[in-house]
Amino acid sequence: MASSSSSEAIALALKEHVYDECLIDKLEPYVTEQVNASTYDFIANKALLKLYSFFPQRRNEQITAQILIKAIMNLPSTDMTLCLYLVPEDVRESESIRQLVKYWELLEAAKFVEFWEAANLGGNTLLDSVPGFDTAIRSYMVGVLAISYQRIESDVFMELLALDKAHLDAYVNQMPNLMNLDENKTSVVFTANAQNQPRPMTFKENISFDRMVPVMSLLTV
Repeated sequence: MASSSSSEAIALALKEHVYDECLIDKLEPYVTEQVNASTYDFIANKALLKLYSFFPQRRNEQITAQILIKAIMNLPSTDMTLCLYLVPEDVRESESIRQLVKYWELLEAAKFVEFWEAANLGGNTLLDSVPGFDTAIRSYMVGVLAISYQRIESDVFMELLALDKAHLDAYVNQMPNLMNLDENKTSVVFTANAQNQPRPMTFKENISFDRMVPVMSLLTV
């Protein structure tokens, strides 16, 4: 969420000037504030993208990119999908936006190793300028792994999350309710949940009416 004072002022402005071009001047710095303060206001960001569609001469590719980055950081929500509906094709063809869409698609497909290679954090001006990006992405990745596996080898876990061995213990210990290391620290064990437990197999057989006729006739004798 965004800071209460800013979010309340923006919410009021959205009520009073939702389709007013002047609102762009308030929403753009608000996006930058969200980036710098590690807050998030999807409603306001979506409103700004709508205003860009109404006033295309006011489009700002950098602000649009910041909005999409914040949406990616909010995975597994559908915010990125909803935002992209409001980004016109010519803007989506710009290099920065195309790259962000690629990162998002890799994350959605759980291609985590490929994501880290493509994102190249530490050498990516666009992503490196957003505080907490890597933390948010790793949190999403852990959520995906936790509903997919009961346990995973520590080496695989570190590769998927782009973690150094020196940081493994500290990272896992941050989330004791979600995961822990086994006694030998060779595996990450996830807390049992409805998604990562075996499900009983169910069998269903379709029986046609023709096959039921002899049985029904016997019952009516």
